[in-house]
Amino acid sequence: MNKFTLIVVLLCAATGLLRAEVNVAGMADIVFKNSDNDDFTNVTFKQHSPFHTLRTRLFFDAALGDNSAAFVQLMTDNNSVIIYGAYIRFTDLAGKYLNLQAGYIPTPVGSFGARVYSDKNPLIGTPLLFNYHSNIVAYISDSMRSVEQLLPRRDTRFNLGLPVVYDACWNTGVEIYGSAGKLDYSLGLVSGSVSLPTLEQAKDIPQVTTKLNYYFHPGLMIGAAGFFGPYLSDKVYGDVLPNGHDYGEYMNGGIGYDFYWSSRFIEIYSETYYAMWEHPYLPNLDVTSGYVEAKYKFSPGWYCAGRFDFFEPGEVTTASGSEEKWDYPVKRYEFGVGHRLNRQALLKLVTQLNRVDQTNQLDVDLYALQLSVSF
Repeated sequence: MNKFTLIVVLLCAATGLLRAEVNVAGMADIVFKNSDNDDFTNVTFKQHSPFHTLRTRLFFDAALGDNSAAFVQLMTDNNSVIIYGAYIRFTDLAGKYLNLQAGYIPTPVGSFGARVYSDKNPLIGTPLLFNYHSNIVAYISDSMRSVEQLLPRRDTRFNLGLPVVYDACWNTGVEIYGSAGKLDYSLGLVSGSVSLPTLEQAKDIPQVTTKLNYYFHPGLMIGAAGFFGPYLSDKVYGDVLPNGHDYGEYMNGGIGYDFYWSSRFIEIYSETYYAMWEHPYLPNLDVTSGYVEAKYKFSPGWYCAGRFDFFEPGEVTTASGSEEKWDYPVKRYEFGVGHRLNRQALLKLVTQLNRVDQTNQLDVDLYALQLSVSF
């Protein structure tokens, strides 16, 4: 039985036994774009992309009791079906101070995850911070055991490169969250890591996440988040560590801020994270990545929006003693206009320009029209 079938069977069995009412909703995205560019900046581990011609999502939720509910989310893209999420949520365990969700849960850090859906994303792309594949890949091979082997790889992009935070897949784990006055807080334990999520438990030590958001008023929020823990496992990397070393020694960690401000017709979001990976054969690799996004409603049903993204890797020392960035820096400019046709349909015209420093061979320009329909 594959994972998709297993989740559906478990959902049907649980809701049938508990006689819960299952609510079903969906979303379909249709995109028309220029096809003469290799869109490597938006693809996921599974080669999915928000710029693909057709994507659909199905949302299932069911109340299991007075303070508990189950959620399952499925997505189709490129003729494949993936489980986007499957978890149970318990609320009001100690009033508003303590809630819990467990299972295949949403990424516990970062705020863009709630706006990744096409009816809430004013543009089409996902910020580089949450998707862009860096030069450190999700496996260890004989061809990546020194800086001199790492640097030439910058000219060839791999969809298995580790992002700073990855939102296209979630982690199996548990998150405790709540609020006290104007402060929201969260503490999570995830089976994989925020840059390399896993559905199955692949290591003994989880990665720890934490988040604090303070709401000065409904139109102003400032937050901070962090994560730290091992990210390697023999189920992903195989038996390739230096003698005497263990997978639990190599850490992935990061810290960042979250900002939101709104006033009448304008909204501004911004997030930036500093992250690092320890590696069995390479020096520590660090990066700073973030975005600023603005949306302005200039007429009933109409808006314009823009987002600036950056991905800025740190430097490593070569055998000759010189300093080189371990990956190419990237800047992205995405802007567009949107019109809500009705409560269920949103039409967007978007341009996304990707600029890679030190080379222009990897630059990608996308022009797209997206129709998002909820049902």
